[in-house]
Amino acid sequence: MGLVAPLSALAETSAPVAPLAADTSLAAASVRGSAVVKLDRCTITGVSGRSASFSSKMEGGSSAAALALRFDLYARPLRGGAWTAVKGVPKFGGWDRPSSRSVVWSKSVGGLTAGRSYRVLVTHHWLSKRGRVIRRVVLPSPACDQPDTRPDLTASLVDSKPLGDRERRYTLMIRNLGFGAAKGFSVALRVDGVELPTVRVVSLGAGKSRLVNFTAASCSVGSKIQFEADFSKEIAESDESNNLVERACPVAGG
Repeated sequence: MGLVAPLSALAETSAPVAPLAADTSLAAASVRGSAVVKLDRCTITGVSGRSASFSSKMEGGSSAAALALRFDLYARPLRGGAWTAVKGVPKFGGWDRPSSRSVVWSKSVGGLTAGRSYRVLVTHHWLSKRGRVIRRVVLPSPACDQPDTRPDLTASLVDSKPLGDRERRYTLMIRNLGFGAAKGFSVALRVDGVELPTVRVVSLGAGKSRLVNFTAASCSVGSKIQFEADFSKEIAESDESNNLVERACPVAGG
């Protein structure tokens, strides 16, 4: 059975991930059956957009009269951190009661957010004839990663060499820390508040870096030097906060 639920306008809670535990009581030990949780599809582009499909194959065995299972969706930043429950997703977070004692149950979710990773925890219950839980197993799915395909430009000063008494050559390292290429942007340098002509970078691939040189006056003690990647704001980046860097003068050797 397939169910599709959009993720738009949903908030993530700070609730921790439920423990991956199984009922080890004698009653549970006597119940035969199995459960396997899979990530069936993880899409980041195309007609389906950012979406994922998860499934659980559950076998009831001879001792259980009925089955019940529950899918809970979790997310975390792609670069790591705690898994947190995503609340309010239609068809997730509630109990399903298959009519069969052997079932493959699947659920899908769309509208996933770039820069995050998603998975489900599936709680499996084996029930007695009276509807009591006689075995419980919680299993996680593999994660569906949703990379942010935008570039992320940063600048750093790697060298500063004197050219005579009054000038220096400032060498900047421009890096693209993102997952997408940056095409056509300018790099700027200000020394003691004086802005130099920008240097044009035609393109910078994902994970790539490039050296950019400026010749300018030596900055005086107590003043500042500023350098900025994508000075003209031409590139849509995954992080716009790390383009501008400021250093106190004097600077020597980067």
